Amino acid sequence: MKKSLLTLVFLISCAALTSIVNIPEVAAEETTTIGSFAGDPTSEELAFMRQWSAFLLQNGDANAERYSADVPFSFMCGERSSREWLKRENASVTSGEWSNQGERESVATWKDDATGLVCEATFIEYRDFPAMQWTVRLRNDGAENTAPIHDFKALDVQWNRADVGLPLLYRTQGSDGREDDFLFAAEEMRKSMWVHNRDVRMDTATNSAFRIGLNSSLFDSDMRPSATWLPFFNYQTGPDGLIVALGWNGGWFAEFNHDGDGRTLITAGQEKLNTVLYPNETIRSPLIGIAYWQGEVGHAQNMFRRFMLAHNHPQEDGKPALTPICRNSWGGTPTEEHLKAIRQIAEMKFDYDCYWIDAGWYGQGTEPCPNVFQGDWGTTVGDWRVNPTRHPETLKPIADALDSMGMKFLLWFETERAVCGVPATTEHPEWFLTSNGQAPTSGQSLLLNLGDPDARAWLTKTIGDILEENHISWYREDFNMVPNPYWEAHDAPNRIGMTEMRFVEGLYQFWDDLRARIPGLMIDNCASGGRRLELETLKRSVVLWRTDYNCFPYLRTEATQSHGFGLAHWIPANSTSPFVTDVDDYKCRSALSSGAVLTFETFGAGEKSANADEWLKTRVAEAKRCRPYFYGDFYPLTEGNRVDDAWLAYSMFLPQEDKGIVVAFRRPKSPISALTVDLQPIDPAKTYEFEDADSSEKWILDGKTVRENGFIIKTTAPRQSKLIYYRAVGE
Repeated sequence: MKKSLLTLVFLISCAALTSIVNIPEVAAEETTTIGSFAGDPTSEELAFMRQWSAFLLQNGDANAERYSADVPFSFMCGERSSREWLKRENASVTSGEWSNQGERESVATWKDDATGLVCEATFIEYRDFPAMQWTVRLRNDGAENTAPIHDFKALDVQWNRADVGLPLLYRTQGSDGREDDFLFAAEEMRKSMWVHNRDVRMDTATNSAFRIGLNSSLFDSDMRPSATWLPFFNYQTGPDGLIVALGWNGGWFAEFNHDGDGRTLITAGQEKLNTVLYPNETIRSPLIGIAYWQGEVGHAQNMFRRFMLAHNHPQEDGKPALTPICRNSWGGTPTEEHLKAIRQIAEMKFDYDCYWIDAGWYGQGTEPCPNVFQGDWGTTVGDWRVNPTRHPETLKPIADALDSMGMKFLLWFETERAVCGVPATTEHPEWFLTSNGQAPTSGQSLLLNLGDPDARAWLTKTIGDILEENHISWYREDFNMVPNPYWEAHDAPNRIGMTEMRFVEGLYQFWDDLRARIPGLMIDNCASGGRRLELETLKRSVVLWRTDYNCFPYLRTEATQSHGFGLAHWIPANSTSPFVTDVDDYKCRSALSSGAVLTFETFGAGEKSANADEWLKTRVAEAKRCRPYFYGDFYPLTEGNRVDDAWLAYSMFLPQEDKGIVVAFRRPKSPISALTVDLQPIDPAKTYEFEDADSSEKWILDGKTVRENGFIIKTTAPRQSKLIYYRAVGE
């Protein structure tokens, strides 16, 4: 029983009409179907990428009909193009052995006598995925400054469609604190029916125009790497395609220039770089990742999810690190209140992994700091002394209480920002950057220059000491400022982009040094929500607060649902808070993900229901039971909408265990009482047990019936959620 997308649109339209004329609800039913989305790489996909990497490493021929038979990057030194001297066949190539993680590193080296430049490209191949990553480094081996390095394209390839037709570009909006954050959508690569070429560029100018058009935020020129767009793209070219990913914690550009006849020039790199290199000086490119796929776009996204977890995600005991189930709290809350909350967790046996203390625990202020809307938490940033008024015995009593329970401790910092007047800014003003290049004024936000080795060493010791003394397992790094004005104000005229370059390198080094000093330390990557989601930071961190949209009580729950739905295409490990103030299954499940931030929010809340604490305990247990599934494959069962008169549903599936979950939301204005979906992971040759999480009812269905007739999700009223577990129980 399958209907077309046109039928689905018709049903949604009818649903809206029904609600307008107030027709009594009847037993309506909606049906959707999805293509084959399993994430297993195929032998053909692996063979294609192996040929490409073998060509680049001088071990085979190029597939010149599909991609340009040249090195996949370029740059200019003055008027001299790297294309003139940097040839694949001229490289000196050294390759390492395959690691236990299924990775192999190779380095290709070139030297240009005309400019004194040495170019080193480090390529990473993967045994288990049709993927490749590389970083390019340039070093000046001459005795004089080089001519300006500019137009440095870390990715510069032509990608050709396999058949006749127009490509589709899949991309996802970033974390802008909006209800349409992480919207995943496709764009046809033509201007119109009559003009079949199209150029899609993402950089500061085009991103700013896009954000202004949305009337999105105060930060129209925000260059944090995932503020406007995620730096992950899927370029479909008929029966196959190429996924492109960037790793750069600064301003990047990406461009897809389609000529209208199936040929596309794809370029990407650091946006603002035009600099001379001093003798013996080295610069680097952003990290570039590509993955090849065939078949369905959903298959490509699931394969990429697996690739991210295996090779671009922190590991624990040889497995992808789990996102914690957190009990969040405010740092300005006095110690005794924290201890009271921890005692309640112990007495009620809440199954939390981690106790989260957010901003407000530091500084020397004596006035109360009760919440994010009141107090001095924002004006004392940079003073990382534990506040003696709120925490007279430091944080040690809290750390000891958590240690006794076996719970991990998460602590908030915003280490790159400091308010002028806190001790570090007066003792070492040379470490801090201003947004205009002028002398700082009292109360002004300054940027700690992580490109300064002394500043970075001080920060590493200061933060490392706090983490060790208080047994901190999760270091939460926030970043509530737009850094590009600070970088640009401190560039010399012939060194454009170098302050950013050294800052970004310093950030990665700071995180690496912290993790080296404290084995097992996990990093929570926050920047006004998830505005730092890129390959390099995701290798080192997990995002526990994916968007600041969920900071406030007037959020739309349906937006929270669509946020997780969109981000799931790229980044399996993420979490947020549903902002619950009382018993509400629908709202709480809207934030289901690989982790959770679950407590009752007090801002704007009234008196809680009598059973509220027991209810929350059940939701914590449910989040933990669901967590493993989010590390599996993602199957959209509806479109990723956020409207009130439709459904949103998806399934997460663990193929090795042959089990999964179905999560479905009937929105507040939907008159459709039952949704029939094509539950693709179900094997027609097997039998499955299904379990309703609310009623605990279990039933058995044979896979053939489910695949032929669809799986029915039933509700009794609008604004309901359904959580259903399923597992294979027999052939």
